[in-house]
Amino acid sequence: MIVRAAPHVRQVVVIDDGSTDYTAKIAEKMGATVIRHERNLGKGAALRSGMAFAREKGFKAVVAIDTDGQSDASEIPKVIQPVLDGEADVVIGVRSTPGAMPRERVIGNRLLDQATSRKAGVKLEDTQSGFRAYSERALRALDFTEKGMAVESQTLIDAAKAGLKIIGVPVSTTYEGIRAKRSRLAHGSEVLDYVLSRTVVDSPLLYLGMPGLIAVLVGIGAGALVVNTFFQTHLIATGTAIISAILIIAGVVAMATGLILKFLRVQMSK
Repeated sequence: MIVRAAPHVRQVVVIDDGSTDYTAKIAEKMGATVIRHERNLGKGAALRSGMAFAREKGFKAVVAIDTDGQSDASEIPKVIQPVLDGEADVVIGVRSTPGAMPRERVIGNRLLDQATSRKAGVKLEDTQSGFRAYSERALRALDFTEKGMAVESQTLIDAAKAGLKIIGVPVSTTYEGIRAKRSRLAHGSEVLDYVLSRTVVDSPLLYLGMPGLIAVLVGIGAGALVVNTFFQTHLIATGTAIISAILIIAGVVAMATGLILKFLRVQMSK
């Protein structure tokens, strides 16, 4: 990967995310700058370290590429050119080789593309591709705060919200002889959890306050039915009473949580 990347960039930076082999030493001997993590912190942390280094050095453009062998580093010029030409702030290397991606990955990626696109508010392709280019403007605007695999969706959502131009360019890929470090289910669950959690946090009154209010109103209605039944029959509808109490308590908790999250977001934005 280093050999193929070197002719197309001014500096190759390798993030050694807590490896226990000779990755760092080999990379250094091949001329790469190595940033070491003492222990494995995840993909998001690796990207954050790399981007912090790029900002510190004042790089005008950065290409991020996974070292799992799926992507071809010789295609770096294709991915970075739109950034250099000022046509985009974030370029996604869209894996488009016909038949190269296993069917289960295609289905999973499409689901994650839909979830990420909906949250970002723009149509995005191959949102989980680790082969990307970023402009200097993107480096200043993005924080890469997620530690795990959800960082790919996080950066695209943040980029879209910041008004950055995102485009995709087709790149080749291979899965022959490559073993996934994590299951697709674990990857997908992590990304979907992030997108759903962020959706709730971004609009807490809509996704927590409103359902909470509805639950309280339904609970009050059920309680009124219990009272009415008691006056008519002198019997307590125990089941309905329990449901009423649960709905009211859950609704109040949801509304309170929504209000707290809304307050925190307002304070953080000041």
